[in-house]
Amino acid sequence: TRDDIRGVGRMNYVAFHPNDPNIVFAGAPAGGLWRSFDAGSSWTTNTDDLPTLGVSSIAFDPANPEIIYCGTGDRDANDSPGMGVMKSIDGGNSWFFVNDGIEDLTVGDIAVDPNNSNMVIAATSDGIYRSLDAGVTWQIESNSLNYKEIEFKPGDSEVIYATGNGRFYRSGNNGESWQ
Repeated sequence: TRDDIRGVGRMNYVAFHPNDPNIVFAGAPAGGLWRSFDAGSSWTTNTDDLPTLGVSSIAFDPANPEIIYCGTGDRDANDSPGMGVMKSIDGGNSWFFVNDGIEDLTVGDIAVDPNNSNMVIAATSDGIYRSLDAGVTWQIESNSLNYKEIEFKPGDSEVIYATGNGRFYRSGNNGESWQ
């Protein structure tokens, strides 16, 4: 181990602003959310005082990139507890929880429907949850597995793919049911 190496650590997620390639967000398993405004040359954080510093997922609202969702907890090694989803409506300058029904879950991945910004879907440590009101409330839509990844099919947001417990799942009805 070298003491002179700074900034070496595990990262869980990297997200790119949909319209500005210079804005990059990165989530650490126990180090919070980091932001770069110069394409990764320098980084800052403003999340050191949040109740959990685990970040496993980040999603920009494609219709309004000032709205950002952050899935909390460490999905891989449980280095920090999950507390559901945090949301920013000012480009990541401030954060608040939108976790009604998922307040104690690790969110391994989160995605915003590219055709409906009110529909947000989360792959969590206890199933797939869906919000139809931009994160205000969440409903479970799958079995209670530990899901890690979730993604909308490009060009068809009715189709969503997810992985969990070594398996691959698909929804053909915008996340209402899974097979």
